[in-house]
Amino acid sequence: MKPVITKEKLFEHFAGRSTALQRTMIAEWLQQPANQLLYIAWLDEWERQHLQYIADEDAALQTLTDRIEIWEQQHPAVPEIQPGRIHPLPVQPRWLVAAAVVLSLLAGLYAGRQRLLYQTIATGFGETRPVTLSDGSQVTLNANSTLRVPRFGFGTQTRAVWLTGEAAFSIRHTPTHQRFVVHTKRGVEVEVLGTEFNVYDRPQETKIVLSRGAIQLNYNSPTKPVRRLRLKPGDAVRVTPAGQLTQSHTSQPEVSTAWRDHRFVFKSTPVREIADLLRDTYDLRLELKNPALADRTITGAFQAHDADEFLQVVAELLEINYKQKENTVTFFE
Repeated sequence: MKPVITKEKLFEHFAGRSTALQRTMIAEWLQQPANQLLYIAWLDEWERQHLQYIADEDAALQTLTDRIEIWEQQHPAVPEIQPGRIHPLPVQPRWLVAAAVVLSLLAGLYAGRQRLLYQTIATGFGETRPVTLSDGSQVTLNANSTLRVPRFGFGTQTRAVWLTGEAAFSIRHTPTHQRFVVHTKRGVEVEVLGTEFNVYDRPQETKIVLSRGAIQLNYNSPTKPVRRLRLKPGDAVRVTPAGQLTQSHTSQPEVSTAWRDHRFVFKSTPVREIADLLRDTYDLRLELKNPALADRTITGAFQAHDADEFLQVVAELLEINYKQKENTVTFFE
């Protein structure tokens, strides 16, 4: 007979009042993947009702990792062996062995909980994907991008998402005026009520372009206090890997989301930027037979549904030739 676990029983368990038999029943019940999701949802609900100190797992794991790395640097793992002598293997201190075990356990538990608490939506190279969130907001993911969304409480307790790559957002305004927040890896947060905008967050830069409505941009720079910018339609903000923020304005903000229709719009765009686009969108590495080709520019708009179409048009605009071998494309005259 399968154990029957109710929310009330689990709440007693979370409070530390479950018996050994009940804990065994819960362990059996958790063998089913659907019950694991329910367990995390009820745990999240119980924790919200019983607020307590929550440790920063990321900071703790990083501190422990740093400690281990420092110790290993001070105590090389492979000692110098002198001829004719036998050196016993170094004995690592107990705290280091225990720390390594704890680190592995914490990392596993943290990763497992993150997978259950958040849904990750991803696209492959050359793929775009429209997504409708549970609050009615529309998101289109560009190629090679991921969007992380809370599984529980989205639209009621929170409307925060985490983006890596590029996405176009059309945010629905809720009756409760709840803010929608897009987090990026470079410390840039986009905070809105209801509007349309594009977020580009890749290694070379982070860029936000507002098409309609208004947004508040919060930039948490590593060296300066948090900056808050109020953007109006047409405003664009760029943040470099070094943390430099620049703001500009465009009369055609819709160009930033042309990729949704497989359209590419270039205005004096150098070949070096084309190389970034090929890598991020199609997983292609660009080589130049002549380094001077890097300074050539492209101006124009065209539609391409795959890498082959894209390369053919670009080669025509640059008046050059190209060849492709696996994931490497070579431009030559």
